[in-house]
Amino acid sequence: MNVGEDVDGGNLIIEAMTPDCREFIADHSLTKPIASGEVIHEPGAPLQNMVFPHDGQISVQYLMKEGRTVEMVAVGADGAVGIDYLLGGERYRYLAVTVISGRASWLPIKDFQTALQQFSCVRPAMAAYIERRGRLLMQAVACASVHTAIQRLSTWLLHADDRTQADSFDITQRMLADILGFRLATISESCNKLLGLGAIHYSRGTLSIVDRALLEAQSCECYEAVRLGPLEEFDADWLRPVAH
Repeated sequence: MNVGEDVDGGNLIIEAMTPDCREFIADHSLTKPIASGEVIHEPGAPLQNMVFPHDGQISVQYLMKEGRTVEMVAVGADGAVGIDYLLGGERYRYLAVTVISGRASWLPIKDFQTALQQFSCVRPAMAAYIERRGRLLMQAVACASVHTAIQRLSTWLLHADDRTQADSFDITQRMLADILGFRLATISESCNKLLGLGAIHYSRGTLSIVDRALLEAQSCECYEAVRLGPLEEFDADWLRPVAH
């Protein structure tokens, strides 16, 4: 997949922009597959690209000193990776790794800067996503504090289903344990409970959502609190000033 490929396929930030801006992004970005386990960027690496997933899911993770990671926020077609730039950063703060395979458009930061200057729709669209991402982060903190493993797993799977628009995806229980910060045995037990209820099917690393209603019944209130949908308008005055 090459520069100039259509980028309208599902990313909510890009869909919130004007047609001429979407055309600019298509002309200057590289759209390519992202594979499960692929590292999008390491913490501390120079900011080089804004990455807009069209499907699949990227996990933005905090890397502990002892090497463990924990997911801070998931990014799919609802968002972008690289927003550190808009918050004044010159380097990526966290680890970003693909957890569900898909496609993403890679827009070099210099071209993103040009888009910020030329198209007034870019800043409000990015601000709306950053505001939503902030709510996701705050909800995740509360969720990790009070909700059970099966509730958090169910909520994560529902959000993943919403982001990918795919009822089946390849993901291991080890990966789910690392993402949610649980022991593998705890995630295995939760998956077995969901299997027994008929909410999911899991075989050889492929997880399928069989009954969303059953899965929602096992999820926590955090799923409804931050359900994904079109981005809402949000004030962008606080974002990094546009360079001229």
